[in-house]
Amino acid sequence: MFNLRVPLPARGEVFLMNTLTDAQLVVSADVAELLDRAGEMAANAGDPDSARRLFEESIELHEQRGDTHAAARVLWRVARVDLFTGRRDEAMTRMERALAVISADEPDEDLALLSTALATGYWFSGDLDRATERAELALDISEAHAYPEPLARALRAKAGIAQSRGHSEESGALLRRALEIALDSDLGLEAGNCYFNLSDACFRRDDYVDALGYLDEALALARKLGIRPEEWATLAERTYPLYMLGRWDEAQATSEEFTQEQIDAGGVVLSLLQTGVEIHIQRGELDGARRVFSMFSRLEESTDVQERSMFLVMRACLHRAEGRPREALADGEMTIETARTLGLPFQGVKQAIVEAVEAAFVLGETAKIEELLSSIETVPAGSRPPYLDAQARRFRARLAEDGTGYEAAAEQFRELAIPFWLAVTLLEHAEWLVGQGQPSQAEPLLAEATEIFERLEARPWLERTTRLASAEQPEALTAGH
Repeated sequence: MFNLRVPLPARGEVFLMNTLTDAQLVVSADVAELLDRAGEMAANAGDPDSARRLFEESIELHEQRGDTHAAARVLWRVARVDLFTGRRDEAMTRMERALAVISADEPDEDLALLSTALATGYWFSGDLDRATERAELALDISEAHAYPEPLARALRAKAGIAQSRGHSEESGALLRRALEIALDSDLGLEAGNCYFNLSDACFRRDDYVDALGYLDEALALARKLGIRPEEWATLAERTYPLYMLGRWDEAQATSEEFTQEQIDAGGVVLSLLQTGVEIHIQRGELDGARRVFSMFSRLEESTDVQERSMFLVMRACLHRAEGRPREALADGEMTIETARTLGLPFQGVKQAIVEAVEAAFVLGETAKIEELLSSIETVPAGSRPPYLDAQARRFRARLAEDGTGYEAAAEQFRELAIPFWLAVTLLEHAEWLVGQGQPSQAEPLLAEATEIFERLEARPWLERTTRLASAEQPEALTAGH
């Protein structure tokens, strides 16, 4: 870093002093802007520490010049880095400080952009009322002045709020309009974010093929723009639909390439946690699951609802795999509580319900099983995630010892192209048939389940199919791990 301080003038050189002071102010303004841009470049390169340092130097220069508006604008950029590197509370405080300064001036694009950031931040914190208030402020300014970037961001923020309120169609419409504005205005980063969020909408309705299509668009934009955290976030997000579609080797290969530095760089890489832990568990690799989980240990204290949800549900998975169903049930139920913000169709909440029911079966808590299944079955059909509907059918079949229930669940998993859970359902049905003295009817179900488990390299499940194929009486295994 070079020094731009100007030597003090000699006594009596008043005119020269004023000239130098004006020049110094101009230079300081230029340097402050350059530091701001350098901070953005560092953030885009996945170096949040350098970005934070450069932004803070820019703020200092702006404050020396008395330009509080510009200082507040850069303060928001620091907050944005903090927001995605585990400093959410500090980030929200910084942004509100910046808002207090910028809102004292005439409403402009800076105020609109900052308001969208606050709207998103409050949504992730579970405060829908304040999120709505900030989003509306951003829309008021953006609509009045025809600012495309904050307009697209505000619509995307409102889409998240609508999703939390169960308005999936409204959310989708807002996202698609935000994408149109971003593409028409050549806002590559915002368009990528819209594609990313549209893929999440696909996750919620269990349409994983279309989700991959949106993520491929987001990945191409992130690479074109050279924004590494966005690229890493999209690669991480792709692992979840790959996992659900049975492309486990691809998902795990991506997971294994991630470093701790990339995970902490500021991208949204939560799907990497879910996919990495789950595939390792289903393949009988508990040490691998623990290693992936440990890379996200900072999330335990997070005040971000989405981060907290994913941490808790994956801890529930580990607890159940390690033979601790009581702890698994507790973590699963805590995760389910986040549905008030994230919605029942959120990927972490869906998995939490399944984990909690499985743990309740192990514990023999029938009343808890009924309560959890009711939380699915009482949801109107239009809002009920197909994946959870299929899981409820599977669990009901187990409770009632009903072969037709297994058939209905298997058919639904087949339609959704989710092979792992199709195989689990086929195996459980086959075990039930053998228990009913109908081994011949179980054979085709067992053969298909075995083929899927072999392809997925799900060794614990293959051991279970082998026991059944050997005509041994199946054990009452309900945990699935």
